[in-house]
Amino acid sequence: MAPQSHIEHEKLETTTSSENGTLQRQVTVQMSPEQYEKLFFQPTPARGDLAKRLGNPTLLGVLGFLIPYTTTMMSLMQWKGTNVSSTVGLSGTYFFLGGIAMNLAGVCEFILGNTFPFAVFVIYGSHWCNLAYVDDPAHNIVGTFDGGEASRAYNSSQGVYNVVMTLISFVFFLGSIRTNGPFCLALFCLIFVFAFIAAANFLTGYATGPSDLEHVTTLLKIGGGFGFVTAIAGWYLAINLALASTGVPSPLPAFDLGHLVFRKSQAATLERGTEIV
Repeated sequence: MAPQSHIEHEKLETTTSSENGTLQRQVTVQMSPEQYEKLFFQPTPARGDLAKRLGNPTLLGVLGFLIPYTTTMMSLMQWKGTNVSSTVGLSGTYFFLGGIAMNLAGVCEFILGNTFPFAVFVIYGSHWCNLAYVDDPAHNIVGTFDGGEASRAYNSSQGVYNVVMTLISFVFFLGSIRTNGPFCLALFCLIFVFAFIAAANFLTGYATGPSDLEHVTTLLKIGGGFGFVTAIAGWYLAINLALASTGVPSPLPAFDLGHLVFRKSQAATLERGTEIV
């Protein structure tokens, strides 16, 4: 049973003993719900010893998302001469940082029993792998379409994909309303990022002149603006996670929502077999 007022987090420290070789000493650390939210994006604490003995993968997942994501948003907003085509040069970043790092963090969250961050990291991590595969010139996906990047069929396929990612982000946003404020804000803005990119995709396929292409650029810039808000919230979370993981005092609040939204929910009982009171 995990009381709402605090969470007990145990860790094992090993010291040398002249008689048995090693001696294990158990130390219990009290964590408030807000402190717990700084380390995990899960409203209820994981059961068992794994979460107490293993490292916290959440920081890896957040940074794995932020590195390719922030650079992509800068390209959509055309900072320093970048444009949409600049994302082709980010294929390696999508594969190794977005794809591998986030999926690795997601698997670790699964091992710890954190269902929601597991799903978020694996889905968005796989999204980066998809982008890397499609944009990688070695695979020449665009070249299989008549008209290349300007073809209606190609842009429609990307449009419907981004519509589905909009729906997924909406689902994740609903699930995040019991986690923390910055995470919730980041997922909320992602809904509009994918929605505006989808609109730009569909318009590109039906563009008939320079005015339409200018409209496409405007849609992508608006999407990049929403994405920039997500990036700010993400870096805020990354700073909080980095400081909390090493015990550095942080003046930044976690904006924990677990004790404010549906605090009497039975979700904890159903998922973990524990009850929050």
